[in-house]
Amino acid sequence: MSTDVPTDALTKIVLPASTIEWAMWANEHVLLTGYILGTFSILTIILQFSLWPIGIYGLILAVFIIIIEYPRSGRIVKKSKPRPLQKYPSVLLTKLGPLTRNYFIRFVLYILLSLPCLFLISTITPAISLFIGAGAYGLAALYQEQWKPVEPKTTDDAVPMPTRPPPRAHAYNTLYNA
Repeated sequence: MSTDVPTDALTKIVLPASTIEWAMWANEHVLLTGYILGTFSILTIILQFSLWPIGIYGLILAVFIIIIEYPRSGRIVKKSKPRPLQKYPSVLLTKLGPLTRNYFIRFVLYILLSLPCLFLISTITPAISLFIGAGAYGLAALYQEQWKPVEPKTTDDAVPMPTRPPPRAHAYNTLYNA
């Protein structure tokens, strides 16, 4: 009795290429969530809410999120435009290697780090928003997207100066014909 396994069962299941770049949407969403979490955490600390130490945690988390999410990833389909001063945190992300390049790690990390923010009314909205952004990073990891730095332009799109002057009507013809 032979155990013939069809070759289809041994092949790796690969999802079809997505037309949506989930990492781009997740990056914009989580970066905005970091700004909102920072603002709400500052208000929590200033107004001395009952669990205001969670506000300190939220502020530290917001700074961490903004540093990690500020650099845009290079897009697959079109040219990506880097954010102003992106090159400085981008160096940090490339030095950390697979810890920051892999979107599955970001997916798990953001879900775990946002849990304490669910216990305070002022930070519950950014925590839920961070769950949504983590879900988008989960989809990006599912479609095997990775963070890569934005590469500078290699081609010059500037039009060269003309070598000949443009054709013009002669000046003496226009004076006498008028």
